[in-house]
Amino acid sequence: MRHIIKILLLLFTLNCLVSPVAYAQSIKPGGVKEMVTRIQEQNTRMPQEKLYLLTDKPNYFTGDTIWFKVHLVNSGNKKPSYISAKIYVELLNDSSRVVDRLVMPTQNGMGTGDFTLSPSRYNDGAYTLRAYTNWMQNFGENAFFHKRFYIGDDSKNNWLISEQHTIKSTAEGREVDLAVRLSNPDNTLVTYRDVQMQLLNGNKTIFKKTFVTSDQGTFNTKWILPAKADTRNLKLVLQDGANKKNRQSFPFYPGGEAQNIDVQFMPEGGYMVAGLLNKIAFKAIGDDGLGIDVSGVIINTKNQEVATFRSAHNGMGNFRMVPSANEMYKAQIKYAGSLKTIPLPPVKPAGLVLRIDNVSQPDSLKIYISANIYDKNKGYSLISQGVDTVYFGSSFKIDNGFYNLSIPKSRFATGIVNFTLLDDAGNTLNERKIFINHHDNLKISAVIGKLSYQPKDSIALEIAVTNTNGNPVTGSFAATVTDDAQVKTSPYSNNILSGMLLASELKGTIEEPGWYFASGNPDAPKALDDLLLTQGWTGFDWDNLLKPRKEPKFLPETGNSLSGKLTRMFKKPAPNAKVTLLLQNRENAMIMDTLSGKDGRFIFDNIPYLDSAIYTVKVNNKKGSTFGGEVEVDEIKPAKTMPPYPNSLMPWFVNTDNALLTYYTKNTNSKQAIEKINLADVKGKLLSEVTIRDKRKTTLKDEEGNDIDYTDLLLDEKQLIKAGRQTLYDLLLTKKGFKVMSGYRGNPNSNFLMDGNPMLAILIDGVNVNRFNMMSQAPNAHFNFLKSYLTGLLAADVKQMVIYHVWDRQMGDVLSYLVIQTRSGAGPSTQSPGGIYVYRPEPLYKARQFYKPRYLVNSTYDASVNRSTIHWEPNLVTDENGKATLSFYAADKPSTYTVNIEGTDLQGRFGAQTIKVKVESKPVN
Repeated sequence: MRHIIKILLLLFTLNCLVSPVAYAQSIKPGGVKEMVTRIQEQNTRMPQEKLYLLTDKPNYFTGDTIWFKVHLVNSGNKKPSYISAKIYVELLNDSSRVVDRLVMPTQNGMGTGDFTLSPSRYNDGAYTLRAYTNWMQNFGENAFFHKRFYIGDDSKNNWLISEQHTIKSTAEGREVDLAVRLSNPDNTLVTYRDVQMQLLNGNKTIFKKTFVTSDQGTFNTKWILPAKADTRNLKLVLQDGANKKNRQSFPFYPGGEAQNIDVQFMPEGGYMVAGLLNKIAFKAIGDDGLGIDVSGVIINTKNQEVATFRSAHNGMGNFRMVPSANEMYKAQIKYAGSLKTIPLPPVKPAGLVLRIDNVSQPDSLKIYISANIYDKNKGYSLISQGVDTVYFGSSFKIDNGFYNLSIPKSRFATGIVNFTLLDDAGNTLNERKIFINHHDNLKISAVIGKLSYQPKDSIALEIAVTNTNGNPVTGSFAATVTDDAQVKTSPYSNNILSGMLLASELKGTIEEPGWYFASGNPDAPKALDDLLLTQGWTGFDWDNLLKPRKEPKFLPETGNSLSGKLTRMFKKPAPNAKVTLLLQNRENAMIMDTLSGKDGRFIFDNIPYLDSAIYTVKVNNKKGSTFGGEVEVDEIKPAKTMPPYPNSLMPWFVNTDNALLTYYTKNTNSKQAIEKINLADVKGKLLSEVTIRDKRKTTLKDEEGNDIDYTDLLLDEKQLIKAGRQTLYDLLLTKKGFKVMSGYRGNPNSNFLMDGNPMLAILIDGVNVNRFNMMSQAPNAHFNFLKSYLTGLLAADVKQMVIYHVWDRQMGDVLSYLVIQTRSGAGPSTQSPGGIYVYRPEPLYKARQFYKPRYLVNSTYDASVNRSTIHWEPNLVTDENGKATLSFYAADKPSTYTVNIEGTDLQGRFGAQTIKVKVESKPVN
């Protein structure tokens, strides 16, 4: 049945892609039925997906492995999505550059993977895990999954830094009083050391001074913060006077007074309207982008107090007031003994106010719509919807200035519900988001065999999962076990509940999202309502609803397929052409044939999965001769660069906690710890040690047939295939050090330069192309001759390309040579033939297995073995009785473990649970 649904969905999607239907530009007056119909059609045509990614722990060090599991569901019913069969997971640094990327296949909407954090590739800093499907790119960056965390590098941080500061207003300006203590990783103090401190605002130094640390490893200083300093872009840099390489930097957020905070006021429904009761939400954030608690008063132009406010949770809260027409209001914000005044949004003289009470009654919500100026005969519409779901649409008229409605919450599913108020012309007047919580998430419990365990014990937990009625649930779950002595886990971090139901539909950072779903939390409903009032997203693009349909730019990947289009001159489609697909890798090869349709499009479906496969598409006309048109393949392209975060994460080495310090200490000795593992304790095979003695070298030869032992630029097959249809000329222009310059050393002609050295020749498959040069004396003749080869070859046609330099005694100069190895081996005669397209999709990643040590009864206690992640089990499946067993071995040291279990029943319900397991010291005989 699942496969039938999948095929129907694909057929429907493809039909929509090739047969767009144009709609009228306006909605009929009072046509709420027509509007609901269009929304439902749009939801069917463009169904959305949601992603959640669970990692084994919150922070890492270089040398670690990130283990993760991904859940992909339909946004509407939260069941596994079959729109996409592949998920793209990227690891980006704080400059939004992709450091690593993999493609995961999905099964029942799930997949597992891992990233190895090699010290040669990862520097100390903030990183972001980003996950998406190709189909999700149609809905923008906000539809993607993001998780931000810090990766520490123990080899590049020689100090642990503790800093405390205060800020106060003086006659000269804002004065910062800073105290810093420096210590070594072993907790010894850094005493009597020359330390240079810089305060940077972006790249500009605004304070600089040298200190000598005391016998307690401390120094103190004060300075006046410039009035124009951007307090969200300050950075402190500390440099060792005796060792210039020891240079550490971290963000500096002054805080301390109201002038440094940002407060936004957002009226419920969108506007403040004169003469009506308005509910106004607010959110206050500090320099670091996190919420801070504030209080204050609202005053009018006569300096009269009309309302008061106080934040309730993470800087958010709300208050009510009745504004007057032609009046402007200001908020006086009190924080840390100081005051800040900012204006409130302007008051509309006429309009409607939409208020929704979702907190007072557990079983129903109250909707209040009021107007100060109204027409009894004018019609309005109220539409309620979730993602890909329309709950209802109703028409009404406002009589006596108001319209009230009570709706049972049972009409809605758990999650965010969007209410939109429109007039009879289809204009959006008000919007409001609420959260419905039926507390129908899965219940996960665990029975621990013993109250406590000893090091190296086998630990078994009996897991039981039930629904709200207590019935057993079959589902798929992931479990991670971490050592509390090394990993500090937050009880309110994002989990599958908050991720799927809340974070996936809100913009911006949600602090402690798990807090809103914690059981027995009486403050959560009101705080969650404030969150949606301040960070609520617009659930539907009403403007696009009225526009003609367009083909989705990014196609769904329901399986392994390859599609494209054939065109002739003037971009006219080429129908009924024979298209051949050659699929090959090192072990296998196969051929598939098809014909292009009337629109010139072709598709190869159900392509077998081959590791590191190369797809070659070849087209012949009806007579079998080479196709003379253009071949376009629908290549899957990575998502665009993600905008950088406005705030920097605080590095792990600043004001670190004891758990992270233990983790650091153990990580520093991780190599020694691995070497000390008893081979008798290992279950499975232990691979032989591999020592990398040198950087990779090219396999190409220079013009004399000698090995090229050093290169100025080396592009391997993987890089060239990734560049695809890009010409070598365009590709080289993107590489550092490669330039085109005229007038080099007095020569008026243009030259190719690599690191400032002119290119003398190009060798293609061992043949110097200069032998084919007609030695023309025309301006730029040699340059244009070489360029013709670079523009005539595509990156996909080349296996390897190298640029190296030599000293030429005859010319008395350093010259560069470009060496190319083509796929065909045809030498300088190689050209990119028409009717052929070479494409290498990114290979599907096969997740590695987590290392699970097995200890023997007589194995000795070894205090050097480090395991911060004690166990990772991504595929914990409960049976028909809702039961599963989680088993693992304790590490070598006494500690307390945090067991985190998350997952789904595959029917749209999720569950998360955290359990503690205690490992005590071995008794002394």
